[in-house]
Amino acid sequence: MLELPFFTSTEAYVATLGNREFWRPYVAPVLARHGLEAAGEPLHAGRGSTFPTFICGEAVVKLFGHLPFWKSAYGAELAAFRCLAGDDAVLAPRLLAQGRLCDTPAAPWTYLITSRMAGTQWDQAALSDAGRSRIAADLGEQVRRLQALQPTSGIPTPEAWSAPGPAEAAAQTALPQHLIAEVEQYVASRDLSGNLDPVVVHGDLMDRHVFVSGERLAGTIDWGDALATDPHYELAQLQLNLFEGNKDLLRTFLHHSDWPVGRSFARQALGQAFHRQAVGLAQHRTMDVFHKLPALLPLEDIRTLDELADAVFGL
Repeated sequence: MLELPFFTSTEAYVATLGNREFWRPYVAPVLARHGLEAAGEPLHAGRGSTFPTFICGEAVVKLFGHLPFWKSAYGAELAAFRCLAGDDAVLAPRLLAQGRLCDTPAAPWTYLITSRMAGTQWDQAALSDAGRSRIAADLGEQVRRLQALQPTSGIPTPEAWSAPGPAEAAAQTALPQHLIAEVEQYVASRDLSGNLDPVVVHGDLMDRHVFVSGERLAGTIDWGDALATDPHYELAQLQLNLFEGNKDLLRTFLHHSDWPVGRSFARQALGQAFHRQAVGLAQHRTMDVFHKLPALLPLEDIRTLDELADAVFGL
């Protein structure tokens, strides 16, 4: 009988994430159990995964264990896929199977099997400016559909994650200290959390999770960060990572998502970016939603968070 994976440290665990030979004895039986065996198909490791994720043929296997929040991560992603089943036009993988490596309910290492996403990751595609704009429009239409879904009881809210406070989380970013010092008061004074009815958000629309084909959106992967929360939460990774601060792409996205842009839009978006940073640390151990900003803006010359909000999200 195959023993369950065990690691003496998180460093040892992380070192195996892309190791196909280590995980093959676990992935192969899972596929066979659900009639998805692909004889001779090589395993391909997912890029940048928090949990071991492997592609085999048209199926993707994601295993959940070791990390202290594995149960929360598994439950959140499973709930997201069940919610997505409410609209076939949402371009995302579909849940094929779920289960656990061991029949003992208390044992770790559950798994999800999903369909494989067609296309190429945004960061690996040679996209033209016009192509990026078309995909931004496609993403806007997708987010509009996503926000129209009814959150199921299983989709967590930000409070479900044991996240640090926004100021503590901001200290683990590329922002300069004079801006970090403003975060706690900035977020609290504007009541930027929970001020709108919660909607379903993907939460991590970054360059590795958006797939494209023929300069159109093919779909989005990795739904483990999905939440029911303020819609502005969606904009952090979208604008700070995927669009790299490009306001033309942001305008296109907002137009096609029918987003109601008010006078406080930029401040709301930045406030929710700090919440995204905090929850992201709870979901992934490490996170910096602002890591691209030093290459995009003269951060030391930006005196206040209001100025930063306008520089990144102001329209």
